[in-house]
Amino acid sequence: MRTVAVVAGCVLAGLAAGAIWTLLQSDRYRADARLLVRPASARIVPAVEALAESSLVETNVAQTLHLSSPPKISAEKGESGVLTVSVAAGNRERARQIDAEAVVILTQKVAQRFGTVGATATVLDPAHVAEQTSPTTGRNLLICGLAGLVAGIGVAALVSTGRPRAAAGTDPRVEQRLRARIDQVARRERALAQRAGQLAAREQDLGRREEALAAAASRPSPAEHAVTRQEEDLERREHELARRAGELSVREAELEAAAAEPEPEPEPEPESVPPASALPAARGAWTLGDLESLTRDRSQAGASAAQQEQWSTYLFLLREHANTDGTLPASFDALVNDVFGPLPQPTE
Repeated sequence: MRTVAVVAGCVLAGLAAGAIWTLLQSDRYRADARLLVRPASARIVPAVEALAESSLVETNVAQTLHLSSPPKISAEKGESGVLTVSVAAGNRERARQIDAEAVVILTQKVAQRFGTVGATATVLDPAHVAEQTSPTTGRNLLICGLAGLVAGIGVAALVSTGRPRAAAGTDPRVEQRLRARIDQVARRERALAQRAGQLAAREQDLGRREEALAAAASRPSPAEHAVTRQEEDLERREHELARRAGELSVREAELEAAAAEPEPEPEPEPESVPPASALPAARGAWTLGDLESLTRDRSQAGASAAQQEQWSTYLFLLREHANTDGTLPASFDALVNDVFGPLPQPTE
């Protein structure tokens, strides 16, 4: 009967420690969102899962929501390309807000990184609070109760082993050692309960500090503004480079189309002298050297920067169609006259 009482007392002590641990834990909530990744191949889905848990997405979420530290984002792939993205926070609305922003940034990054292979990420189930992850009452009571049960069984075994020996008149020193071991087990049990209470208090303090830092970071810092401005400048430069590349492509297409046009049949020369802007191909053909000299003289005479840039671009593109001595085919006469005119008579 005494053994049962010892075991029951240890179990009750463990349950009490678990209850204290539970009361000291702070509230934590987990929010989930589900995405459909296409194509659901063995290469795309794991890559999107790794991207969701990467520091790139976490840092973008922290900058957008002005968090003091990047949140911990977890992703779990399911069947048919379904990916579950989860985030934990100190309150329900904060967890849902962080998870929703993580899903938005993830879909954008998937389009940027894997758009060339046709990969997409579509929201199936928007961010919502799934469960409260802390305090974990059942886990705490189970762990502390089992610890108390093990300690109680050990104490009861020592007590039951020492009692017959004492009755049989064993050495008092042996009985003293047994009692010392029992006291040692009891002290260890009390130390474990105290340590569990300290851990729970520390966890609660960390939760309060996290909420305080999140509230203090409501205003963006100058460094975040500087990073945002640098990103916007880089995007504007990329758009400008893409626009100029498109203009060069259009100019090359115009030159190729002009080169492919059939040469017009020669018309009878009029009796009067032709205007200065005409190009009489019968008296000679224009060369790249003549055009370069002409544009150089006009640049020195005060031509605009835009006009000089247009001349330089056409001279560069015309080199692909000139002969080895720099002479341009007669099919380019109309184009040269439009771009570089009015022109003097070409040299014979």
